[in-house]
Amino acid sequence: MYAVDDMTIFVRVVERASLSAAGRELRLSPAVVSSRITKLEARLGVRLLNLTTRTVNPTEEGRLYYEHCLRILAEIAEIERKLAEKKESPRACSASPPPPSWAGAGSRP
Repeated sequence: MYAVDDMTIFVRVVERASLSAAGRELRLSPAVVSSRITKLEARLGVRLLNLTTRTVNPTEEGRLYYEHCLRILAEIAEIERKLAEKKESPRACSASPPPPSWAGAGSRP
C-alpha cells in the first residue's frame, strides 16, 4: 500500500493547486499524479479535489483529509528524525566494569 506516498502527492497538489507543479516537485508526470489521486479518491470513496483546466481546489472532504495528512506526515518526519538522531548518538559501552560493590564478591578465602 502506498498510503504515505499518496498523502504526500495529495498534499503537494493542494499546496501547489496544480497537478503539473506537484508532479514536477515530486519528479512524477502529471498523468501519474492524476492516476494516484484518482485511485486515492476511489479507495477513500470520496471526491477530494475539484479539478478544472485552470484550477485545483480541495472539496470539503479534501480539506479535512489535507489537514490530517499534514499532521500524519509531520509525525512520520518527527519519528524518522528521532530515530536518525538515536542512531548517530554514541552508545554506552557494554563492556563497562562492574560497580565497586561487586569487586571481590565471592572471592573470600
